[in-house]
Amino acid sequence: MQIRSERFSRFLLPGLLALGAPLVLAQTAGSGAAPATTDSALASLTPSATRGETLSGGCAGCHAPTGRAPVLKGQPAPQIRTALLAFRAKTRPNGTMQNVASRLSDQDIVDIAAFYSGDSSAPAAAPAPTPVPATPPPATPAPPATAPATPPATGATPTGETLYQAGVGARGIIACAICHGETGEGAENLGIPAIRGRAAASVLGELRAYKSSPVTGIPYPDAMHIALTPMTDADLNAVAAYVATLK
Repeated sequence: MQIRSERFSRFLLPGLLALGAPLVLAQTAGSGAAPATTDSALASLTPSATRGETLSGGCAGCHAPTGRAPVLKGQPAPQIRTALLAFRAKTRPNGTMQNVASRLSDQDIVDIAAFYSGDSSAPAAAPAPTPVPATPPPATPAPPATAPATPPATGATPTGETLYQAGVGARGIIACAICHGETGEGAENLGIPAIRGRAAASVLGELRAYKSSPVTGIPYPDAMHIALTPMTDADLNAVAAYVATLK
């Protein structure tokens, strides 16, 4: 996990900082809460899964296992909070969710995330990173669960596996595995969702939405926008098809 954190900082964080985007999200009028910033602004709030269950009563129609929207039960709390903040600020496209989130206060978002994630034992703050020793001892890298794909020859059309596992440096395409893991397991402590086992059509829809979305000042959506910008629609289709094969 430490390796993935270092990769995230090395490849994506510089791009986010270069954008110079403001980190403040405007609170939707009428919510009754103070203006929110990023997910870290919710750190002082104590989550209540019980209250979150009450608030989420109307969500089941879409987010239940038989619904038309992604299943939220068991998803990481940081991922749910970040998504709701982006919907509330209208920086993530989806009219229905923007309307729902516009009525939520910061505390509502924290409580709903606690209910769906099953974690209400601690404030919403993300876990502190483990200090890195001044002189780290040499370590033998563990073999990857899935062997990295060989970069394609110049001029060749990259496969979904190549794009996901290795990226295409000549085109500025970052490997998806850097953040989402070689088997799509995600990184909960960074708020990066697991994506393995998802349907190709669902993945493709989200990739297109992230690519076309504006800069928000929220690290995770902006990181996706940066990573997807150099990719063509054919690339997105190939990646979505490959993600659907991850188990």
